[in-house]
Amino acid sequence: MTDPATVAALVDRIDAPVNVMAGPGAPDIAELAALGVARISLGSSVAQAAYGLVARAAATALGGGGYGELAGAADYGRLNTLLMPGASDRG
Repeated sequence: MTDPATVAALVDRIDAPVNVMAGPGAPDIAELAALGVARISLGSSVAQAAYGLVARAAATALGGGGYGELAGAADYGRLNTLLMPGASDRG
């Protein structure tokens, strides 16, 4: 449920923290926080976005031989840094 009016009503009427599964079309984090949402989850949408990239990259490579969909990929150094203690502090 991501309709702002519905989320606000749930937060108002439920005597417990309200969590929202966010994704395309959902209000942004600031708006959900302003509505009183306790936690925002991306759930499987991150994996689904990655699968979409895989499908686009494969179609591009097989269709025209290009690699443009791979631009902007995180290199191994960046990925390894994410697994180090304090990584969330470094963005």
